Amino acid sequence: MSSLNGVFNIAKSALMTSQKALNVTSHNISNANTDGYTRQRAVLAANNPVTFGGLQYGTGVGVTAIERVYDSFRTVQLRSAVSLFSSYETAGSHLYALESILNDFDGSGLSSRLDALFNAFQELAANPSSYGERSSLIARATVLADTINSIDSAIRDNVSNIRGSIEAKVGEINGIASEIAGLNQQISATELSGMDANDLRDRRDILLEDLSKLVDISVAENDQGQVDVFLGGSFIVAGVKSSEMTSGTDPNSTDAFKLYLNGASIESRISSGSIKGDIDGYAYFKDAHSRINLLAASLVKEVNLRHSAGWGLDGSTGVDFFNPLSVSTRSAGTNQGGAVISAGAVADLSQLTLDDYEIRFSGPGAYTVFNLGQNSVVATGAYASGSTIAFDGLSVTITDGARPPAAGDKFTVSATERAARDFSVAVTDPDQIAASSTSAGVPGDNTNATALAGLRDAGTINGASFGNFYNRVVTDLGTSASNAKARAEAQKIYMSELRAARDSVSGVSIEEEAINLVKLQRAYEAAAKVMSTVDQMLETLLSIR
Repeated sequence: MSSLNGVFNIAKSALMTSQKALNVTSHNISNANTDGYTRQRAVLAANNPVTFGGLQYGTGVGVTAIERVYDSFRTVQLRSAVSLFSSYETAGSHLYALESILNDFDGSGLSSRLDALFNAFQELAANPSSYGERSSLIARATVLADTINSIDSAIRDNVSNIRGSIEAKVGEINGIASEIAGLNQQISATELSGMDANDLRDRRDILLEDLSKLVDISVAENDQGQVDVFLGGSFIVAGVKSSEMTSGTDPNSTDAFKLYLNGASIESRISSGSIKGDIDGYAYFKDAHSRINLLAASLVKEVNLRHSAGWGLDGSTGVDFFNPLSVSTRSAGTNQGGAVISAGAVADLSQLTLDDYEIRFSGPGAYTVFNLGQNSVVATGAYASGSTIAFDGLSVTITDGARPPAAGDKFTVSATERAARDFSVAVTDPDQIAASSTSAGVPGDNTNATALAGLRDAGTINGASFGNFYNRVVTDLGTSASNAKARAEAQKIYMSELRAARDSVSGVSIEEEAINLVKLQRAYEAAAKVMSTVDQMLETLLSIR
């Protein structure tokens, strides 16, 4: 009603409201440099009026809510941009690491070692009976072998590190998902009680951005203020519950890994985030490794074929210059039968294609050999336990275990998988180097040495020479690294622009908050003046006798 007490209460509401608003402004200022903090604002509204004497009188002001000044659209955009940048940056770091392994700019890389080997063959052809040229050839071949072994080891170490990185990030993802689920519970409980959960929502947004750095996600908020988080098309957070992501080995390959969520394989559905960068980096290393293995295997095949056809100073022939290729075999992890495959062997080097193969069973008694490189069938046959299966210069043996092979069982065979790791020089005696093409030509005949030197320019690997093939590997890698750097730089700029745009709305401006402080101070002083005036008026009224 219209009375001095009513005016006193109005002034009191103004004082209390100014204090509450001042608390919000103070909280904003104290968090001006806090990452992920969203500016808050006290929402003021007039209190319900009262009717007296046919008129309505106001009853003051109150704080109806403390709301976040939140740009949801830009936040979602930023989350996606962060995820893409993280994938580009991570993939780029793996490419740069691979570049450093294959770096040939200082003259000590594989390209120069290949040149040194064939230069040594050429020098031997110029002086086929010289012990010095022969000894130098073995030394240069050994340096080449060491270089290839070193590249192989470095690549395998990096592949192992990437797998470890992915496993660690899977653990981070699970931890963040669990924390988001916990915050969902706190936020819904707080807001259902009628209070604001602004700081809890900020913490949840920070976690969502941290999660997007690791893997691409989509987020949906329900009517209880809880968020559901989807990863690879599957829930990782559903309300107050979180699912656990796991990693494992592809049952069909020891070299590939799988990521699982809610029982589904999702690695192929991950499109960004640092895990995607790791997946891409893993693919870069595996591709480079397979090409280095192919190069090493081609060197062994071509040099050994030519060298074993010649004659050494000691009258020897049929001698391998490099140690022979080893054949790796593997049973698919999904096999239902009990048959096992034994280590294979190179039966005829001249027939070797250097492609990988898969032996596929249509039943316990029949198999098909499939060339994975050419995508073609190369052999079929009737299976008998312990019998040799021969194809394209290779031979392997499959033996029944507890049971024979079942329909759908698969076995892989490769003559290149360990070529770089096992690459080494077989010849230790310089006199065994076969420079001559006939026994009668020893010691002066250089025909075989000349043919060995000529392998430098022969199109032995898909029509390319050894040197050109390796240069293509390095060139492709350089192009990929350059593209990755360009993508990362462009995405970083875009991400920065989005963050600036979001912060222009949601971030704290010290200048703006300072202006609010002055406004609130003046409002507080005015309300206090009203109370002081009302107090004086009451004293005057009470003093009337």
